[in-house]
Amino acid sequence: MNFLQHITTACALVLIGHTSIAQRNTVSAGGEAMGSGGTVSFSVGQLDYITASGSGGSAQQGVQHVPVVRVRANIIAMLQGPYDPGSGLMTDGLRANGLIPLNEPYTAMGFPTVEGGGESTTAAVFTTTGDDAIIDWVHVQLRDDDNLVIATRNALLQADGDIVDTDGTSPVRFAAKADDYRIAVMHRNHLSIISFNSIALTGAPATVNFSNGDVATYGSNAQAMEPGTFALWCGDVSGDDQVKYTGENNDRDFILQAIGGVIPTNTAAGYLSEDVNMDGTVMYTGADNDRDLVLMVIGGVVPTNTRAAQMP
Repeated sequence: MNFLQHITTACALVLIGHTSIAQRNTVSAGGEAMGSGGTVSFSVGQLDYITASGSGGSAQQGVQHVPVVRVRANIIAMLQGPYDPGSGLMTDGLRANGLIPLNEPYTAMGFPTVEGGGESTTAAVFTTTGDDAIIDWVHVQLRDDDNLVIATRNALLQADGDIVDTDGTSPVRFAAKADDYRIAVMHRNHLSIISFNSIALTGAPATVNFSNGDVATYGSNAQAMEPGTFALWCGDVSGDDQVKYTGENNDRDFILQAIGGVIPTNTAAGYLSEDVNMDGTVMYTGADNDRDLVLMVIGGVVPTNTRAAQMP
């Protein structure tokens, strides 16, 4: 039995007569040994099956590296800030003004990164107009029943609500095995949502539509009811998972600070979280200003009201 001496103590393999056995083991070293009784080969790695057969004896142990199954999903969600009830689409002011970055913004903002992060796209993706025009990046999470984040993906949002991968057209893919997941959709100045139930995901894209009420969301009034659609509540400028008009860390003050903090008629252009309606310009007063949207989201009457993200 000298030919078995190179197998680690974690590997228990016995040859008895003509008996054949299979056993699940872990190895921590690799190599091959030969002897009058047979040969054994094994490799460094993880759990795998080993087999043995025959009185003369031959044994082999190895590692099966199972490739990660990338599950995919056709996710649909709308954002309240840029939503236009007249067209039933979201406006693409950020794209039209060349303000959407080629690299996702969420990793730098502190959003979780699990089997994802650092996604990027190409300038050609932003040349598409109409229903499929890209309006911004979104952050999507897969969570298990214990609310543990299993995988994340930073993806692109089209004007019609389709969330697509970084090529601008494909379903969103995640580095996760086929299983049931709760799906969360997050945006840098809107309140996050998550599905109430787990949804089966595989390599064949499942459709998950948050915009028409087909997918129940966690909590109460998790989304705004806009004409013709459900949409993520806008106005979380500070990124603290709630919308506030007055008080400490309120979102209205962030908008005022973005335009200089003194003259309310000033404006500021750019890719800014304070740009609640996502037209490329931060405005505190005047038509289509961003401050009024914050007031509307908390009810429009009592300025001390707040609205919180409905997340577990």
